[in-house]
Amino acid sequence: MGQVSKPVRTRFGYHLIKVADKKPARGEVEVSHILLRTNEADKQQMAKAKNTIFEIDAQLKAGRPWNDLCKEFSEDPSTKDNGGKLRPFGVGALASVPEFEAMAFAMKNPGDISDPFQSAVGWHIIKLEQKIPLPPYTEMEAALKKRVARDERLQISQQQLNAKRKREMGLLEDEMTKGELFALADSSLMKGKWKFGGSDALAEKRLLQIGNKAVKVKDFVRFVAINQSVNGMTPTSYFDQLYQSFVEEAMNDAEEDQLRESKPEFKNLLTEYREGILFFEIMEKEVWNKASEDTLGQRKYYETHLDKYQAKDRVEARIFTAADKGLIDEFKSKVERGDTLSEAFLKKFKSVQSFRKYEKGDSKIVDKVSWVPGLHEVQMENNFYLVEIQQLVAPGLKTFNDAKASIITDYQAELEKNWLEQLRKKYPVSLSKKGKRKVLEELLRK
Repeated sequence: MGQVSKPVRTRFGYHLIKVADKKPARGEVEVSHILLRTNEADKQQMAKAKNTIFEIDAQLKAGRPWNDLCKEFSEDPSTKDNGGKLRPFGVGALASVPEFEAMAFAMKNPGDISDPFQSAVGWHIIKLEQKIPLPPYTEMEAALKKRVARDERLQISQQQLNAKRKREMGLLEDEMTKGELFALADSSLMKGKWKFGGSDALAEKRLLQIGNKAVKVKDFVRFVAINQSVNGMTPTSYFDQLYQSFVEEAMNDAEEDQLRESKPEFKNLLTEYREGILFFEIMEKEVWNKASEDTLGQRKYYETHLDKYQAKDRVEARIFTAADKGLIDEFKSKVERGDTLSEAFLKKFKSVQSFRKYEKGDSKIVDKVSWVPGLHEVQMENNFYLVEIQQLVAPGLKTFNDAKASIITDYQAELEKNWLEQLRKKYPVSLSKKGKRKVLEELLRK
């Protein structure tokens, strides 16, 4: 207590803060209330409100239901019909009526009803619904980070960090060129349709200098063309926002170049990373997406590989998953009585799989039951399963739809194989025995 902070800056100025008292975090509280509003200028009305609130208190103590009295007497139209219940609130949320907040947090047990008390709003009686403790930090972390990110103090720190970074990287801005460029900001920026209207000479001028690297106006123009969007800012403000983002990106590029020069391992890692992304994108386009989207290709592959999609003995069945056996028993009882299985009832299950055909090995659950039409129970780990077998299916060719998942996988493998063969033909690879031996020697030394 009594500690004084260092000077603190806010948008209002500079402050010194002295600690007068500390209280433990109290979380939130949820209460219901009966309110009788008062007007200090009307003494008669104030006296009547006081008499009425104590009459209500007496009726509560005599056993009359809270909700009935709230509906009859409360003058809060938004809550009187739902028992006077208010939304949960924390410390400081009702700063305009401190008496109300103090009384709410002073109550201890859910269901407790306060004595009548007065505030600037009027007379109150409140009932404690529940106390909500402060959540663990892990639950509040994301929300707290968002609040900190919006705080102006973080923005000031970020600005100072950016200024330091600019100094360390030797960034110089050509203010005259920047002024010429900003003079071209117009209302088309608000629509995200700005186009460079300056001269070719201006486009070639240096806008920034980062170490030995010159960044030209045309680089910024290209950045705006790619990143501009519809906005509600003034043209100059939005142009400046784009400019600051551009400067940030230019510094990132310069740092990356410096790392490449000074850290060969970083250069290799970055090259590997970029090539990995490129390879992923090519595979996605040439193999994965094509296999899943090319329905004609899937059908053709199926028709030319029918021998791969021959099925053995199968059952047509569906599986219900429940957390407790009671739900399984209730299901069986409904079926025996001939009751309709409503949508609401089926939603009680953790999952309900549609009817499909199963071979041995397709499902551990189906494999555990007798392959006889009807209902079969299975328990595995912490779940209870009900397998409804509709019919047995004789061996034979799977339909296209039944085999579709396997067809896509097989078609994808064929596309990949064909693509790799084309690459090998186009870019033949020869192995140097001398180079291979040298690499092996280096690896053995390590």
